[in-house]
Amino acid sequence: MKYDLIGDIHGHADTLEILLSRLGYRRRFGVYSHPEGRHVVFVGDFIDRGPKIRETLHLVRDMVESGNASAVMGNHEFNAISFHTPHIEKGGFFRQHTIKEIKQHIETLDQFAHYDHEFQDFLDWFQTLPLFLEFEQFRVIHACWDNEHINFLKQDYDGITPGFLSLANDKINGGATYWAVEESLKGKEHRLPEGVIFHDKDGNERTEARVKWWAAPEARKKYKDVLMECPKKIAEDDIPPNRQYYSYPDTKPVFFGHYWLKGDPKIENPSAICLDYSVAKGGQLVACRISEKGFELIAQHVV
Repeated sequence: MKYDLIGDIHGHADTLEILLSRLGYRRRFGVYSHPEGRHVVFVGDFIDRGPKIRETLHLVRDMVESGNASAVMGNHEFNAISFHTPHIEKGGFFRQHTIKEIKQHIETLDQFAHYDHEFQDFLDWFQTLPLFLEFEQFRVIHACWDNEHINFLKQDYDGITPGFLSLANDKINGGATYWAVEESLKGKEHRLPEGVIFHDKDGNERTEARVKWWAAPEARKKYKDVLMECPKKIAEDDIPPNRQYYSYPDTKPVFFGHYWLKGDPKIENPSAICLDYSVAKGGQLVACRISEKGFELIAQHVV
């Protein structure tokens, strides 16, 4: 089978349809398929932020259920499950309903305001999405592939149960379950040197930065080479020998999204390829076509 992998969509259905058309997919009987039998793999994050979340979900789920696509869960889908699932033992929900969480989820809430039953159907569908996929040629995960977490999930993950949600949302007591979900869906973070901070894309002050785990070890010389949104204060400083950052250890390619990359899409490391180029911030929706010639990135500016 031949594959096309597509990055984070965040409710940009129109842009997705243009990209699918450019890839040769056509809508027949309401579902996108490819005349040559190609198969799409989505890396998660279908909801929140964008203008057509309902349309995106219908398009993606229809492709998955018809066998024309596969998909993994993104952190936004996991957050939605946790946000809307009541915590029977403690009361409330598995994800807090503070201003921060509501603000992140508000577009989805607004667009499903009059479609309660439909949204519940999608929440149920989210729970069927795998946390990772492994094909003969490549791997797919939303944010970070760590073999230790993958092996744990293979042995211990048995679906989205109340017990699983309780552990996966509890940083203090969740143990291996918490870290497997946290880092697989949100990536690895590393504390910055004492006194160094930055503000993330939502304006939140951060003392930890996401690790560019896909960066090849030989390319890691300075802090800016290995930390996302690296503060200018330390960007050009050499990484001290005692600071170690996780690096993808395998040669089997892994595709992922999540990191809001900017600029023209490029493959920095053929063994670990990010497909998220900030479509929800006016960037591009990116696909990677796998063919006999190798990997080809196709980008569509947001419309």
